[in-house]
Amino acid sequence: MITITEVAADKIKEILNAEGVPNHGLRVSAAGGGCCGPSYEIMIDDKAGDGDTIVEKNGAKLFVDAETSKTIDGAELGFISDERGEGFVLGFPNGAPAGGSCGCGEETKPSSGGGCGTGGCGCS
Repeated sequence: MITITEVAADKIKEILNAEGVPNHGLRVSAAGGGCCGPSYEIMIDDKAGDGDTIVEKNGAKLFVDAETSKTIDGAELGFISDERGEGFVLGFPNGAPAGGSCGCGEETKPSSGGGCGTGGCGCS
């Protein structure tokens, strides 16, 4: 299951209040992938869908559909703000989920000298 940091929970509530929808939540959903694995979208949603996992922290709600839940099991939603900008981030404090593979479905091969974005996983 995904967790939410204190900072991210506070930011979720701040954003929803600023948008005038304090009872809504944020939705995380998989949005395709590439050599580095899946990409995710985060958007405001008014309610959970059928089969969604609902994660709450300090009044902040996060909705995750069943398919996306599989790819972010053990992830942590955080929020960063620095000189480069700010935004929500998904991190895996306990390592990526088992069977971590390329977005194309091939197993990654770190020993090949490749890696994310350099063809190390065999994506074309």
